[in-house]
Amino acid sequence: MTGLLAGIAMIAVPLVLLGALAGHLRRPGVLPAALRAHRTVPRSLVVPVAVAAVAAEALLGLVAAAGVVLWQAGLVRGALAGAAVLLAIYALYGAYVRPRGVPCGCAGDLNAPMTGWVAGRAAVLAALSVAGAVWGLPDDTDALPLAVTVIAGAVFAVILWTLPQAMIETKVAR
Repeated sequence: MTGLLAGIAMIAVPLVLLGALAGHLRRPGVLPAALRAHRTVPRSLVVPVAVAAVAAEALLGLVAAAGVVLWQAGLVRGALAGAAVLLAIYALYGAYVRPRGVPCGCAGDLNAPMTGWVAGRAAVLAALSVAGAVWGLPDDTDALPLAVTVIAGAVFAVILWTLPQAMIETKVAR
């Protein structure tokens, strides 16, 4: 079971981080706008903090993905350890600002609110990252178990990516 969790982490975490990077690159002004709305960072530091967050996501996602492609356990473990720290910070930050009713700014989406689901997603990704950092790449490299691991990782990435949006309740006019 631990090998499967680590395998899921090696796929899901880089996919989510690189997906977030793509969203930030498509709409670079969204994260700074969300940070301004959060009112947790001095205005003069909003852009540098946003750039640092996106750069950290990019670095960790790219290193983890490269580690998987090259099958280098050290790269994967190091990147997932860093991702665990970053995502734990995101989870705590999300829980802190959630009561303010502010936009998330996640992956370049200004319309998505900061909810408990956003903080929860970050916490789950942090926990997966810890599993990947501790147990590393799967020992079993036979095609079928590896395919199951890759598919499970991709499914987890999709579920975790879409969960906060799926849980937003919208009011329908009657």
